[in-house]
Amino acid sequence: MNALLTYLKGIAMGAADVVPGVSGGTIAYLTGIYQRLLDAIHAAGGSMWVALRREGIAAAWKAVDGWFLLALLGGIGTSILSLSKLVLWGLEFHPTIIWSFFFGLIVASLKMLFRDVHGAWLVFTVGIVLGFVLSSMPAGHVELTPAFTFVAGFLAICAMILPGISGSFILVLLGAYEPILNAVHERELSIVAVFASGCIIGLLTFGRLLRWLFHRYEQATISLMTGFIVGSLVKVWPFRGIRGGWELPISPNAWQLETGLEISWVGIVSAAVLGAVLVLALDRWAQSRQPKG
Repeated sequence: MNALLTYLKGIAMGAADVVPGVSGGTIAYLTGIYQRLLDAIHAAGGSMWVALRREGIAAAWKAVDGWFLLALLGGIGTSILSLSKLVLWGLEFHPTIIWSFFFGLIVASLKMLFRDVHGAWLVFTVGIVLGFVLSSMPAGHVELTPAFTFVAGFLAICAMILPGISGSFILVLLGAYEPILNAVHERELSIVAVFASGCIIGLLTFGRLLRWLFHRYEQATISLMTGFIVGSLVKVWPFRGIRGGWELPISPNAWQLETGLEISWVGIVSAAVLGAVLVLALDRWAQSRQPKG
C-alpha cells in the first residue's frame, strides 16, 4: 500500500514536471515526501557507496531508500510518458491556449515564492534583470546535441528539486521544452538517456550545492530565483503567435493567428485563470495542512 501511494505521488510529481509553472519539488513538499526525497538523494551521493563497500548491495539499497525511489520514479516516468503526447498536441493545435495556461500557472506560483522575499530586494532586482535579458534573447532552432541535452537535464533537475521552481520552465528558457517532449514521445532513447544522465548527475552534484545554498542563504536564494522567474515571464507570454508579437488584438472578441485559427478572449483568459486557480488551490491546501501557532 505504501509503495502504491508513493507511486501515485510520483504520478502527481511527473504531471507537474511536464508543465512549466509547478515544480515537482512543490508536489513532493505538499504530499509530505520532500524531506525523504532529499535524504535519499543525499544518501545516493555518499552513504550508499559506503554501505555497498562494507555490507553489499542489500545494505546499499536500504541506505538509498531504494523501494521508495523505485516507486516514486516509476510514477514520475509513467506520468511524463502519458502526458507528453497531450501537451505536444496542445502546443501544435492550440498553442495560445496552452501558453496562456502555463502563464497562469507561473504567475500564480510566484505567490508562494514572494512569501520568502524579505528585504533581499537588490538580489531580487538582479534576478529580474538576468531573467529578462536571457529570456529576450532569440532562441532560434535548438539542436539536441549530446552536450546541450546533458546540460538541459542537469539544469532542469536542479530547478525541479526546489519547491516553487519548475524544471520545465528552465527547459522553456533554454528552448529545449518541445524538443525534449518530442524525444520522449517518439521514444528517441539515445536523447532520453543523455537527458536522464544529466538529471542524475545534476541531482548528485549541483543539486547538493543548491540544497546547501537553500539552507544557508534561503532568503537570498529564493529572492534571486523569484526575480529570475518574474523577468523570464516574457518567454511564456501567451500572445507570441499574434502578428506583432507583443501587440494585443484589436478586436475585443477574437483575433486571427498566422495559422488562420480564430481564438476568442474567453478561451485565452479562461486558460490563464484555470492555471492560476490550480496553483492557488494547491497552495491553500498546503497552508491548511501546516500546524497552527
